[in-house]
Order: sequence, then C-alpha cells, then structure tokens
Amino acid sequence: LPQGRLRLRAWLEKQIHSGDYPGVRWLDRIFQIPWKHAARHGWSIDRDATLFRSWAIHTGKDKPDPKTWKANFRCALNSLSDICELREHSKKKGTNAYRVYRMLPNKTAKRKRGTIYIINNHV
Repeated sequence: LPQGRLRLRAWLEKQIHSGDYPGVRWLDRIFQIPWKHAARHGWSIDRDATLFRSWAIHTGKDKPDPKTWKANFRCALNSLSDICELREHSKKKGTNAYRVYRMLPNKTAKRKRGTIYIINNHV
C-alpha cells in the first residue's frame, strides 16, 4: 500500500462516521450501504455511487465508471475476513436496495485456504 493510504476497514469506518453518504450508517457494529442497481429508475451517480466513487478515488482507480467502482468496492469488501455480510438483513432488490454488514472485532477472524474461521464473535 502507498504510504498514507488507509486499508478498506479503517477507510470505511471513517466514511460511516462522517455522515457524508446518504443511507450509509451504523446500526451498532453493523452497518448498512445502499446498493441500488444502476438500471433502476431514479438511480443517481451523485446519490447512489458516492461511497463507491470515494473508495475508487482513495485507491487511485477512479476512471469515470460507476459499475467498476461498485465492483471493486464489493470485491475489496468481500476479501476482508473481519467484515461479513448479513445476507438475511440485506435487501437486494427494489428502489431502496441495501446490504448490511457486520464489523467483527479487530483480529478475530483468520482466513485459511478460502475459509473464514471466527475465533471470537462477541459483537
């Protein structure tokens, strides 16, 4: 990582705390991210892609392509062993689609050959 660049978890915590992104908010150690499909009526790059664009700018991969911003953000998020999606709480379709994630306490998950083992899940 270039010096001064935050890793996704630290960067994401900062963004959630900032209140700068509509619909991005904490629910205890659980957080929600709007995840509206760009083909949906009413989708707006300035409202629905701001978090993804900010991550793209932060990583230096910010060519003007919201689909790529979202895919890169999703892949980075899914690669973290200490953040997991709560699929049963996510709403994948509709005009107010969102995904819900939980941040596990730091250093409580280990990745071994593609499988995540939770060591301590007191959240």
